[in-house]
Amino acid sequence: MEEKRKLILASASPRRRELLALLGLPFDLRPGTYPEPQKGEQYALEFVRALAVAKGQNVASSPGEIIFSADTIVLIDGKVLGKPADDEDARRTLDTLRGRPHDVYTAINLFEVSSGDSWCEVCKTTVHMRQWSDEEQQAYIYKGTYHDKAGGYAIQDDNFHPVERIEGCYANVMGLPLCLLYRMFKEKGLPLPANLPEACQAYTGTSCNYYPDVLHEKVLQKV
Repeated sequence: MEEKRKLILASASPRRRELLALLGLPFDLRPGTYPEPQKGEQYALEFVRALAVAKGQNVASSPGEIIFSADTIVLIDGKVLGKPADDEDARRTLDTLRGRPHDVYTAINLFEVSSGDSWCEVCKTTVHMRQWSDEEQQAYIYKGTYHDKAGGYAIQDDNFHPVERIEGCYANVMGLPLCLLYRMFKEKGLPLPANLPEACQAYTGTSCNYYPDVLHEKVLQKV
C-alpha cells in the first residue's frame, strides 16, 4: 500500500480482524456504531450494501485513510435474520434455520477518504444447516455464544457444528470473503500477498475451490 495511505478497519468483529490480518498489511481498528438491519427488511441486498458503506463513512477522519467496512446478513424466506436479542429470540432464529438452507450475504466496502470514492461488492454463500436436536439447541443457547452473530450461529463453532455443507465462500459466512476483497484490492492496484489463498484455507481449516476463479478474474459467488 502506498505510504501515504493508511488502512482502517471499521469493525469490532474479532473474526474480521483476524481475516484481514491475513493480507499482511498494517491496519488500525476504528469500530463505529450504526443500526443493525431489522428483521423482514425489504431489498436486503441494497440494505446490506448501504450499511457497509455507511459504517465506513461514519468513521473517516483523515484524507490519507482507506476505510474498510463490512456487514453480514442472513436471509431466509425473503426475511433478514439479525443478531438475536435474547435467548427466546435465539430459539426462534435457530428453529427457523434448523435443517434448512439459507443465504449469507456480506457486503464489503473500501472508502478512499481523499477522493470520496467508495467501491462496494456483495458476496453470497448458501448454507445448509443440519437437523440438530432440541437438547443440542438448548445447550448452545445456554452458553450464550449466539450473541453478536447474524443468524445466531458461527459456522466455525466446534461444539455445536450447525452447518452441514455450504455452496460458496466459507470465509464469507465468517463475515469477510477474502477472495472478493483480494479481487477488489487487485482492481485498485493495491499490493497483495501471493500466499493469501493458502493462508485463508489454513485459517478456516477448509479446502476452497473458488480461488482459481478469482485469480482468473471470475468471481462465481459475487452478486
